[in-house]
Amino acid sequence: MEQQLKTELDLDDLVNLESMFIEIGKEDGVKDGVKSGKLEGFILGCEKGYEISQEIGFYNGVAEMWLKIIVDKGWNTPKKSINERIVKQFISLREMISLFPRENQQNIEFVELLDKIRSKYKVCTSLLGVVNSQKFKKATTSTEENDTY
Repeated sequence: MEQQLKTELDLDDLVNLESMFIEIGKEDGVKDGVKSGKLEGFILGCEKGYEISQEIGFYNGVAEMWLKIIVDKGWNTPKKSINERIVKQFISLREMISLFPRENQQNIEFVELLDKIRSKYKVCTSLLGVVNSQKFKKATTSTEENDTY
C-alpha cells in the first residue's frame, strides 16, 4: 500500500513539474514576443513613414517645378484663365502638403489627408495634360524584388 501511494505521489509531482515548465515557458514566450513585436513594429513604422515621405516629397517637388515653369518662365497656354486655374490648383496642393504632419501625432487623420493630396495631384496633372507621364512610382529595394510569397 505504501508503495502504491509513493507511485501516485511521484506521478503527481511529474504532472505538477510539467505544468510548472509549461507556465514558465509561456511567460518567457510572452516576454520575448512583446520585445520582438515592438522592434518589428518600430521597423515597419520607419519603413512606411519613409515611403509616405517619399511620395509627399515627390508631389511637393512636382508642384514647385510646375509653379516655377508657369509663373516664373511664363508658360504659354491659349487662354490666360487656364494658367490661373492651374496655378491656383498647384498652390492649393502645396498648402495641403504643408499641412501634412512631419512627426508622429495621435489625433491627425493623415491617411485622409494623403488621399486628398493624391486627388489634388491628379487634378493638377490632368489640367496640365500630363496625367500618365508624371506618376509617383514606389522605389523597390533589392529585398522586395527577391521576396516571393
